[in-house]
Amino acid sequence: MQFSDAFFQKHIVIDGGMGTMLQGAGLPAGASPDAWNITNPDAVRTVHEAYLAAGANVITSNTFGSTKPRQKRGAYKPAELAAAGVRLAKEAIAASGKAAYCALDVGPLGEFLEPLGDLTEEEAAEYFREEIEAGVAAGADCILIETMSALDEALVCVKAAKAYGAGLPVLCTLTYSPAGRLMTGEPIETVVAALEEAGVDALGCNCGVGPEQLTALLPRFTACATKPLVMQPNAGLPEYRDGQTVYLVDADAFALEMQKLAQGGVWALGGCCGTTPEHISRLAKIAAE
Repeated sequence: MQFSDAFFQKHIVIDGGMGTMLQGAGLPAGASPDAWNITNPDAVRTVHEAYLAAGANVITSNTFGSTKPRQKRGAYKPAELAAAGVRLAKEAIAASGKAAYCALDVGPLGEFLEPLGDLTEEEAAEYFREEIEAGVAAGADCILIETMSALDEALVCVKAAKAYGAGLPVLCTLTYSPAGRLMTGEPIETVVAALEEAGVDALGCNCGVGPEQLTALLPRFTACATKPLVMQPNAGLPEYRDGQTVYLVDADAFALEMQKLAQGGVWALGGCCGTTPEHISRLAKIAAE
């Protein structure tokens, strides 16, 4: 079974939040979730298993921050974290007996490229290469580049995925404001054109906004995109209460808004921060209709 087969399906369901789930399992504030691939693999595997049981058929590896800039103070090399993260996802899929895919999760480096920052494109590409090659070697079925807020970094990562990803499909989602712009100012239309020219297989939005805001932005995506759409909103806009960031859109309300995205032509549906297996369970039922 190859991920390319998924493009013939009307909808696929991607899993939900990982970091917030691991925090609920005891991950200390400020600690690297990726390190738990090695130090607490059972906790990571349990999250994957919960999403599979909820109906997700794409499981993202716990490798969002498995790059050198994000692991400066970590005890493990990016390649170790990426390989372990993919292995745990694949183990959970195998144990479930379900037909599901593992997406290698690649997040932003946490540093700006020149001229806004000091990072060169060549340096960024090498950082992405280390994670991508290790994750692909470990058996990933596709590459999911996510939570990018700068177009130049997203394009460097896409280029690295195309060069070092062994031909695996490349999905790329960026984080937009409710007004449909990146942090660096580019609107949806500019981003979509650039990603399609770079050769992504699917594209869309994750994080930053909740399902209601994303529903409002959908017509702009459908008006300019020719590639399949991927949408993974948060469980609402984040709110800060009693010293903690919380997401207040419950599973039922989440599914109702996601139904609008599914009916609007979105191919891949999932969740980001604050979403849980319960959110994905409701979503999976909607996607199957």
